[in-house]
Amino acid sequence: MFILQLKLSNSLCILPHFGNGKTMPLPAFYWEPIAAIHTITLALWIGSIFYYVFGLQSCLSLLDPTQKTSLQLQSLRKLFQFSWINAFLALITQIAAMGLTLLNTPHITAITWSTYAAIIVVFLMFIIQFYVFTTAYRKARRALRPKPAVFTKINTPLKLIVFLGIINWVLLVL
Repeated sequence: MFILQLKLSNSLCILPHFGNGKTMPLPAFYWEPIAAIHTITLALWIGSIFYYVFGLQSCLSLLDPTQKTSLQLQSLRKLFQFSWINAFLALITQIAAMGLTLLNTPHITAITWSTYAAIIVVFLMFIIQFYVFTTAYRKARRALRPKPAVFTKINTPLKLIVFLGIINWVLLVL
């Protein structure tokens, strides 16, 4: 339930009301859901890439080359369909969290170096995924019989995305 509260500056402010007479400033009220969405999207984004790179690749040695190529292409198609949504949400929620920090404390010094670094890391992850999608994956998808070297060009940057995702989690804890 929301209540209207008259602030000292004679402007109305809508604040969440918890029934016990206490209110919370609006930016602080939205902090936890945004942090939860950000954590979930990062876990899904990094987890799906981790599964593809480390889980699926180890099982591919059991298949013959044509089945291996087909399975890799199908898995990459599903991976990119799924991870674009998570990558976009992770980037947006990271920026929103920084914006909420600025709303709570309007001084730019309130944002720590780790917050800036986390935004840069998520942006780098997004750029690397875009690069893989537009170069090596597109080449593998259009080829009649993609060579194994193409999948190596896909897997190496995806491993970097997993590494950067782990660094991002560490930065968010700091």
